[in-house]
Amino acid sequence: MTGQKPQKSGGFALNQGPTMIVCVGVLLAIFLAGSLSVWGSYLNMLPNVMKPTAWLAFALFIMAFTASSLQILFPGSYGRWAMKNRRYIGLSFALVHFIHAGLVLSNLIFTEATRTAPVLTGGGLAYVFLGLMAITSNNASVRKLGAKNWKRLHKVGSYYIWVIFMATTVPEIPLSWPMGAIIPLIGLAAVGLRIAAHHKLKK
Repeated sequence: MTGQKPQKSGGFALNQGPTMIVCVGVLLAIFLAGSLSVWGSYLNMLPNVMKPTAWLAFALFIMAFTASSLQILFPGSYGRWAMKNRRYIGLSFALVHFIHAGLVLSNLIFTEATRTAPVLTGGGLAYVFLGLMAITSNNASVRKLGAKNWKRLHKVGSYYIWVIFMATTVPEIPLSWPMGAIIPLIGLAAVGLRIAAHHKLKK
């Protein structure tokens, strides 16, 4: 222990990653415990917590997905913070999204809810990518896989997860307009940021 304070930049403490994962986990536990208390049983709770956990997962995903793009296009304290903590933002996303998966599976097992085979297959592959990305989110994996292969895995995985988010939310737009359009629009904007950042680097 050196007693050194975390480095700060423009009001953002840069080294907040592990604390972020703990905080996300604690807040999620409080939310689920509170929901269980309100709805009275696990089965009654399920339909009311699946979407909020998906929304939280999506928010964390977008933070990680756009971190480098925002720093390239709009350099500043947030971009530096996001880049410094992108690994932990991604791990927080994985934590929330795997809990969301558990809730969805519980809903399928214990209720009459169903999913089509293509939906289950597509979503399952997204979780395979997410698991691989989570367990390789460390420096040792970068060295073992090689920077090029590691980057390819995380890039393909992140875009595939983006596709799944879009595929599951776009069909809901007519059913819940205008709120149903928020996630697809944010997702499209995020890709737009990445494209713009890529073109800026090529100049």
